[in-house]
Amino acid sequence: MEYVKKTCPICGNEFVVLKKVEEKAIYCTLECLSAAQGRVRREKVSASMSV
Repeated sequence: MEYVKKTCPICGNEFVVLKKVEEKAIYCTLECLSAAQGRVRREKVSASMSV
């Protein structure tokens, strides 16, 4: 099995994933995934409110 190191775009931590799932693994934890989804939702809400 081959592994690669990635850097989480939310917290900046490095984490190791299987090379096969490299493109799918974006965040190091569910907490970071949740934070990213919260940002997207807030941006959509604020964008629609300004219209």
